[in-house]
Amino acid sequence: MKNLLLAVAVAGLALLPQGLSAQKKAKIDKRAGYMEVPWFQTHNDESVALTGHEFIKKVQDMGFWEMEEQTVAQILASNVPSALKKFRKITYKTGGYKVEIWVLPDYLAVGNDEDYVRMPMGPLAAQRVADSLYCSLPTTFLSDRIDEVSEGRIEIFPFRPVEDRNMKPLCFEDSNNAINALMRAKGLKFGQFVSGLKKDVVLTTRLENEPEYYRHVAIYGWFHPDGHPQQPLFIRHGNFYSDYSHGIRLIYRTIKIDGKEYDLRAVLEDPVLFRLVSKEDVPFKRASYDWQKPWIFKR
Repeated sequence: MKNLLLAVAVAGLALLPQGLSAQKKAKIDKRAGYMEVPWFQTHNDESVALTGHEFIKKVQDMGFWEMEEQTVAQILASNVPSALKKFRKITYKTGGYKVEIWVLPDYLAVGNDEDYVRMPMGPLAAQRVADSLYCSLPTTFLSDRIDEVSEGRIEIFPFRPVEDRNMKPLCFEDSNNAINALMRAKGLKFGQFVSGLKKDVVLTTRLENEPEYYRHVAIYGWFHPDGHPQQPLFIRHGNFYSDYSHGIRLIYRTIKIDGKEYDLRAVLEDPVLFRLVSKEDVPFKRASYDWQKPWIFKR
C-alpha cells in the first residue's frame, strides 16, 4: 500500500521503543457481532466432508505431507464447525492508536458441530489455508492480545512424549477430547475465546533473519490460567513438524488503525506501523511462510 504511512504515525510511532506493548487490555467488541468468512460462503463441497473421527481414521497411517494435503482439502471444502465460519472482532489500544482485528474464535478444525477435531498443521499448510481465506497467522504480540480477551481459561493438558505418538492423528483426537471435557467442566463452548487450548503457529522475523532457521516453524503460547505462556517463542522444529499441542489461529487481513483500513500483512512489513501488531525488533521482509517455494525441509 503506497499510502500506508500516516503522517501522524510517522511522527509518533517512530519515537516509541521497540517491542511496543499494549497500553490497554484488548477486548471483544460485542457490538460488532460476527463477520462471515467470505471463503466459506462460496466454497462448500459436502461430498468430501468427513466427521472429525472419520477424518482421523482416514489419515492415521498417512505420512506427514499427505496428511497435510488432506487437512487443507477438508478445510477449503468448508468442512469446519459453524463457529469457525465467522470472525469475532477484537480491539486494543497501543501507542495511542486504536487497532481493530477480526479473529477466528478457536483453532482450525475438521468436521461438523457435533464431531470435529482441532487439527495441527505445519506452517506451509497453515499458510496455504490462510492465503485462501485472506487471513494471516498471528505474531506473538497478537497471540497475547487474543489471550487477553479470553472468555474462560482451562488448565493446559500436556501429553507425555512417547516416541512419535504426539505427532499422530489419534493423539490429536485424544487432545481434542480432553480440551472439550475441560471446557464443558467450566461451562465453556466451542466458539468462545478460551485460553489454554493450544500453542499458536506464529510469524516471527527470526525465521527470515537467522538463515539456519529459514526452513523451520515458530510456535508460541499455550497460556496458563494466570496468563503466562507455557511455550515461549520456539523456532527449532523443522517445517515438517507438528504435534497435538499446535493450533492454527487465523486473523482476517483487513484491519483498522484509528478507523482506517489496512492490510495486516502490509502493516507487518511497514518500517513504522509494524510496532502496532508486533513486538519484533524489526519489520518483516515477508509476513508469511512462503509455501510456494521449494524450500521444504524433509526428514
